Amino acid sequence: MILTALVAMVRKDLTLFLADRRALVMAFAAPIAIASFFGSIFPGPGASREPARVAIHLVDQDGGAIATAIVAAVKADRNFKVTTSAAAPARAAVRHGASAVAVIIPPGFGEAAGRALFAGRERPQLELLYDPSRASELAMVRGVLTEHVMQAVTREVFSPSSGRVFVDDALQRIDGAGLSPQDARALRELLTSVQRFYDRSAAAPSPGFSMPYNVREEPVTARTGAVYNGYAHSFAGMGVQFLFFAAIDLGIGVLLERQRGLW
Repeated sequence: MILTALVAMVRKDLTLFLADRRALVMAFAAPIAIASFFGSIFPGPGASREPARVAIHLVDQDGGAIATAIVAAVKADRNFKVTTSAAAPARAAVRHGASAVAVIIPPGFGEAAGRALFAGRERPQLELLYDPSRASELAMVRGVLTEHVMQAVTREVFSPSSGRVFVDDALQRIDGAGLSPQDARALRELLTSVQRFYDRSAAAPSPGFSMPYNVREEPVTARTGAVYNGYAHSFAGMGVQFLFFAAIDLGIGVLLERQRGLW
C-alpha cells in the first residue's frame, strides 16, 4: 500500500515536471552552466604551474645600492606583480584595492640595515601598508620580502668594496654596545679577522645569503597518475547539491500533500 502510494506520487511529480518546459530546462541547464563556470576557474590539466601573482606597490625612498638590489629582486620574483611609485599613489592603490600591500623603503634603510646586521641595534623600519581584508597576502609578502632583504643586505655587507665600511663602523661602536669585556674582545677579534679577509679578497661582489634549500612540488591526487580536473570537482559538487535540494523539495512536497489530504 505504501509502495503503491509512493510510486503514484513519484509518477505524478515526474508528469508535472516534464510538462513544465521552463523548469525542465532550468533544472539541467543552470547546474551545467554553473558547474562549467566553476570548472573553468579551478586549475585543470592544462593549467599553468605559475603561481597567482600578488599585486604590490614598491616605493624606494632610499635609492642606495641595497635598496636598489631589493627592488630588482622583488621585481624578478614570480610571486609578485610589482608596480613602483611614490608613497601617496601606493597608499591610494591599497586603499582602493588595486594592490594588496605597499612596501615603502625609507631613506637610509640600506646603510642602517648593514650596521644593524653586526650591532643588532637601531634597526631600520620597513613600512608595509596593507588591505586588512587580505591579511594572508600580507604574510606572504612579509616572508618573501625577508629573503630578498637579507640577500641584498648580506651581499653588500660582505663584499670587500663596501663591507669594510660597515666593519669599521661596528668596531667603533663596540665600546658603547654594553657588552662584557670578554664578549667585546671576542667581537673585536672577529671583526678584525673580517677586515683582514677583505684586505686579501678581490673586489668581486659577494653572493650574499640565500635560501639553503630548493623546493620540489608534486601534486598528489586520489589515483596514481591521474591529473586533477577542475570540471570533475565542480560537477561532483553540483551533483551533491542536487541531491540535497531534491531531498528538501521531496520532503516539502510530502508535507504539503499530507496537509491537503492527498496522501
